[in-house]
Amino acid sequence: MRHVSSQSFSLVRAPTSAAISRRRLVELVSTWRLPEDEDSHMAMTTVLSELVANAVSHGAGDMLSVTVRADLGANRLLLEVHDSSPVLPRLRCPNPDSESGRGMVLVEHLSIACGAENTGRGKRVWAELALPGELAGRRWAFECLGPPHAIVQRLLDVTRPLFRAKPGEPTAASGR
Repeated sequence: MRHVSSQSFSLVRAPTSAAISRRRLVELVSTWRLPEDEDSHMAMTTVLSELVANAVSHGAGDMLSVTVRADLGANRLLLEVHDSSPVLPRLRCPNPDSESGRGMVLVEHLSIACGAENTGRGKRVWAELALPGELAGRRWAFECLGPPHAIVQRLLDVTRPLFRAKPGEPTAASGR
């Protein structure tokens, strides 16, 4: 039997929305007694912050809607942000001096799946994260990157490559 918990809440589209959404997420995770560790907590709060901040910066309308859905049977957490703009987010490749443009890159690397789609009222941007019970089975996939907090640090420092080449393999920097 699957245990699914879901809750939606609305926020005014304002700079404070990301912090408010993080607090609401932490409350829901606690209320639902979801499995959590330091890395999953960081991934959840970072991904939701980035989705909300992106909707605040690039969305439309006065309000945002956030949906948090936990599926314990599948060890998954789904985070969705809805706003009134039909313009879908896109991944950018910021240069080392850029002050923005890394949000959706973080979302893509911290989630197991993510996407965006138009709705009848604007768009829905979502990310699915693995809860800790699933992380143990996926650890090998992130071995070269390190835990999520290390991934975030590496993504923020765009001068370092995200993936390390094995010894003797050509790299983009070497031009081989």
